[in-house]
Amino acid sequence: MNISSDALIINQDNDVKYECVRHENYLWECYTLNDRGLSNSRNNALMRSKGDIICLADDDMKYTDSYRQDIIMEFEKHPDADAIVFNVDLINGDREPYKINAFHRVGKRESRQYGSVHIAMRREKILYNNIFFNTMFGSGACYKCGEDTIFLKKFLDSGLKLYKSPIKIGSVDMSDSTWFKGYTKEYFYDKGAVIGATYPHIGEILVILQAFRNSKSKLGSYGKFRQLYDWYHQGLRDYYNKSR
Repeated sequence: MNISSDALIINQDNDVKYECVRHENYLWECYTLNDRGLSNSRNNALMRSKGDIICLADDDMKYTDSYRQDIIMEFEKHPDADAIVFNVDLINGDREPYKINAFHRVGKRESRQYGSVHIAMRREKILYNNIFFNTMFGSGACYKCGEDTIFLKKFLDSGLKLYKSPIKIGSVDMSDSTWFKGYTKEYFYDKGAVIGATYPHIGEILVILQAFRNSKSKLGSYGKFRQLYDWYHQGLRDYYNKSR
């Protein structure tokens, strides 16, 4: 991963143990826990983190040689930023990365473009505002995706400021995704649940709009609208039933 900073590693196993090593003057801590699920791991990492500025990544991330200095520099230049999303290349995958071309404020709609691997955050702002990952979402959970979207929605709903920077901090190998297996029924079912979690009061309207838009862009034909709507709506209703 080309890590050149302090690091906290959450390892999922059947045992529970703690290890700590020094690597080139940086402190690396590893917590092995018997929890399961991506969001559980990220919450465990957030609660045990110590740095002023923190990043989240899986082991398919490779950081640039200058990521530490670049991230610190951007926060020093923009002290009002509570979090900043950076460019990350996606390699060996079918999806094109969303490219950032200039430093700018990010709103709720655009925030859906970014995964947690893009984000550097001020730790105290996250913890003081009680912002954690929804454990119903993410790899190993009931719904396999959407944890980042829900997290950033909570972040922005709390009044915190999110910015974007054109600086590249790393690349992610997309050749073996644990959750994206194409635009399948399961994919849209889970996306319906994400809509229910992020916009519970207008979820019924949004699944119609998303089904109409994505029937053409994702499945190639507006004739797929009815099928796509059914998949979205099943996920939406399932989430409503589980969360009430």
